[in-house]
Amino acid sequence: MNGPPDAGNTDNNENYVLDAWIQGLGEKARARITTLVSGLVSRLGAPGPDEATGRENAAGLDDKVRALLGGLVKNLEDNPSAGKWLARLLEQLGDGPLEKMVENFFFNVTYESFAIRRDYQARNGLLPPITVVINPTMRCNLKCSGCYAWNFSKKDMDYSLLKQLLEELRDLGVRFITVSGGEPLLYPYLDDMLQDFNDMIFMSYSNGILIDDKMADKIAGYGNFWPALSVEGYEEETDKRRGPGVYKKVLEAMDRLRKRGVMFGFSATPVRNNSDILATDEFVDSMIEQGCLFGWFFNYIPVGRSPDIELMPTPEQRDKLRQMSRRWISGKPIFLGDFWNDGPAAGGCLSASRYAYITVEGNVQPCTFVHFYTHNLRNSSFEEIWNSPFFEAIRQKQPYDDNLLRPCKIIDRPEVLKEVVEETGAMPSYPGADNILSDKKLRDFLKDYSERYGALADPAWEGPDYEEGKSVLVPFLGRINIWDFYGKRLHPRRPEKLQKADSQVRDAP
Repeated sequence: MNGPPDAGNTDNNENYVLDAWIQGLGEKARARITTLVSGLVSRLGAPGPDEATGRENAAGLDDKVRALLGGLVKNLEDNPSAGKWLARLLEQLGDGPLEKMVENFFFNVTYESFAIRRDYQARNGLLPPITVVINPTMRCNLKCSGCYAWNFSKKDMDYSLLKQLLEELRDLGVRFITVSGGEPLLYPYLDDMLQDFNDMIFMSYSNGILIDDKMADKIAGYGNFWPALSVEGYEEETDKRRGPGVYKKVLEAMDRLRKRGVMFGFSATPVRNNSDILATDEFVDSMIEQGCLFGWFFNYIPVGRSPDIELMPTPEQRDKLRQMSRRWISGKPIFLGDFWNDGPAAGGCLSASRYAYITVEGNVQPCTFVHFYTHNLRNSSFEEIWNSPFFEAIRQKQPYDDNLLRPCKIIDRPEVLKEVVEETGAMPSYPGADNILSDKKLRDFLKDYSERYGALADPAWEGPDYEEGKSVLVPFLGRINIWDFYGKRLHPRRPEKLQKADSQVRDAP
């Protein structure tokens, strides 16, 4: 191994950190990291790795490889659990899924798409989305309490429309697709989609019921389909919301996927009666033990025809999950996303600026939970819709608050949703979707909720987790200076005191 790092020598610094991490890997993972680096370097046309350690040779590093390795080093230095997560991935994934992870995610999504997106920005003045949520079917084999999916028509999307959409998204540099529903595994053209677009990654929310041995073999064979299986906690909580015996079937599905080396994770919806269970080390540890490599938390929010405000977690429960999420990112070997509490990591709200949501009918919503639209894919291209007045009105208001812990126009700044819908004439995606704007009881509840949560979020934003609203630890990026990293996006709200980054905070690459 190389000697201690020399602060004045970037190559030696990177090599030391990488060597230390590689030497700590198991034999299987150490062999695989050599293959991984070799594959990336080969694609980028740069010098190969050192055969002894698997690390890239310091001499002759081109800028592309240096950027990739530099990002890894920054993660290892800022967040040791990132290295533990990558070690788990190298040990657990099968050969096919690992190959797709390297080719489709590390190269196509992380590297190649970046260049396409930046070129688009230079020509059009805004970036295309990072991901798009598609709903190929709204049919489902469960009926979970509080689920908004039952508000949409129960049919499948024409594959010709879906294929046209995915081809356009690929040209825009969108290679990571989120699949929702309904139950995506019921879509009759799922195989066609995964075969026709095998250079993309499809992360899919699923209840897991249909993942028998045959389906698990198929998912492992494709390698580019990453299931996120829904749980509500443990057996009691999951079966109460999803039906008797569901939790056991989910664990069986996880076991099948783990044994086949599939990239998979979990998805959980904190509600008032399970949030305290989900916001525990024990729950996350149980998901890691089942083999989950990633997980998502989506606090219930009251959308749909007849939303139940009693299901929504209290402001105190939301803040408790935020606190735990900050601990987990640096202490658990798993990638976790806390959708409403990770505003600082994402630079605020993602809707209409980093992602969009496609209904089964082809309506394009700015967000999964904003059930309004102005255009349909049968009459407009995705790019036209991305540049539409509705989407632009949302972008112009982002971020909605100086405090990025209050990122949402539905539950944190509910007046914003009303404003953009009225300004642009956006239509409800189904009858009753506009209740969130017209129902006085619901609007009064959201106003009160936003004020109560704000009383907790404002002091948290000035606290040590965010270094007085300046920085945050982000998966895959390490610790970033928020106002520098998200620059132009946050500039309209940039406080004078943050014109220069604190000397203790390193700029993101």
